[in-house]
Amino acid sequence: MIQVECVRERAGLEALRNDFDRLSQGAAMQRLSWLLPWCEAYRASHRLKVLVARQQGRVIGILPLAETSSTIGGSTLVFLGSDKVCSDNLGILCSGTDGIEVANAFADWLHESPHCSHWDLLDLDGICVNNEIMDQFGQRLSQLTSSVMERKPSPNCWEACLEGGTSAFQSRLTKRARRFLREANSEREAGRSCFEVAKTLDQAITFSHEIQVMHQRRWEERGIDGCFAVNEFGHFLEGAIRSMWLDPWSDPATCCADPVKLTVASNDSAASNDLAASNDLAASNETQQRVVIGLLSIDGKPAAGVIAMRDRGALDLYLAGMNPDLADRQPGWQLNAFTIMHAVELECTRYNFMRGDEEYKARLGALPTAQQRWLIASARWSSQLRNKAYRTAVHVKKWWQGQKVEGVGV
Repeated sequence: MIQVECVRERAGLEALRNDFDRLSQGAAMQRLSWLLPWCEAYRASHRLKVLVARQQGRVIGILPLAETSSTIGGSTLVFLGSDKVCSDNLGILCSGTDGIEVANAFADWLHESPHCSHWDLLDLDGICVNNEIMDQFGQRLSQLTSSVMERKPSPNCWEACLEGGTSAFQSRLTKRARRFLREANSEREAGRSCFEVAKTLDQAITFSHEIQVMHQRRWEERGIDGCFAVNEFGHFLEGAIRSMWLDPWSDPATCCADPVKLTVASNDSAASNDLAASNDLAASNETQQRVVIGLLSIDGKPAAGVIAMRDRGALDLYLAGMNPDLADRQPGWQLNAFTIMHAVELECTRYNFMRGDEEYKARLGALPTAQQRWLIASARWSSQLRNKAYRTAVHVKKWWQGQKVEGVGV
C-alpha cells in the first residue's frame, strides 16, 4: 500500500531534504537548495501543497506542487520552481521501479482526497516529452476527472555534447562557429578578455548583481520587461545562489562525496553561520561547487556573465547577461566559449543551454528536447465552468490583440 500525504508547511518540506536529494538523482532544479528559495520568494502568492508518497514509512515519491489563485482560474496547482523562474525538466520525483504506482497514487489522491478536492486547474510547465511517469499520471488523472488534458508546446531545452573534450566539441561545429570560438580564445590570450569564475560566496553575489544589471538593460533596450522586473525573481535568485553554495556537488553516479562536504550540506543552520568555511571549501576544491557564476570582462569592463549549475554530468546555463555597450566585441560568443571550456575542465560531458529556441544554440552544436505545459481541469462542475471561461478569455484576448495589431498596420 502507498500512503499519500500533503505537506503544507516549510518545516515539513525541510524535513524531506534528504528524500528530495535522493530522489532527484542529482537534478539541480529538483533539489531543495533550488526549491526552498522559490517557496520563500513566492510565499505571498503561492501556498505549499507538496504530495509525498510513502511505502512502509519510506518516502518513494514526491510531487512538488504549490497552489495559487485568480478570479477567473480559481485554485490552480503548479510546480514548485515555476512562474518567472522557468525551471526545466520538472515532474514527479521517484525511482523508476516505483514510478507507475506512485503516479497512480498521486492522481487518485488529487481526485479523491477531501483535503485537496477544491483545486480547479492543474497548470504544469517544464515537462519533458516521453516522461513515462508523468504520462501515466496525466492519463490516470484525465480518466478520473473525465477531462481532456491539453498539452501545449513549451520552448525546447537545448543540450550540446562535450564528450571528448574541447577539440572534439569544436570538430562537431560549423566553420563559422569554430572561427568565433578561436577569436574568443585569441582575445583572452591577448589579454583583452578575462573570464573569472567566482570562488567565494561574496564574489558570487557581486558577480550575480553585475549580471542582473546587464541582463535587465538588454531587455529594456528591446522594450521588454525582463525577469528582474518582478521583485520576487530577484529575491529568489539571490536566495538560490546562497542556498546552492552550501550544497556542494558530488557525482551521483559514484556517490564519492567528501565527508566534510556532506557535513556542510547536511547542516544548513551551522553552515549558514560559517560562510567563511564554505568560501574556503569552494576555493580549495572548485570542482565540487554546485553553482557556477562567471563574469567576462573586456578591456577591464564587465561585458557578460553567466549563472550556471552542476546537474549530473552536465553544466546547466540558467541565466546570462551581456553589456549592450560592448555588443560589437561579441561578448555572447566569448561568454559561451569560455563557459563551455570551463565545463570541460569540470569534466562535464554535456552543456545544457536549457529552455529557449535562440538560434545560437543550434550553431553551438546543441540539439533540442521538447517540453510541454499541461493543463487539466478538476472534475467539479464549477472547475469545468471556470476552465471554459478561462479558455474563452484567452481566445478573446488573442483575437483582440490580433485585431489591434492589424488595425495599426504593424
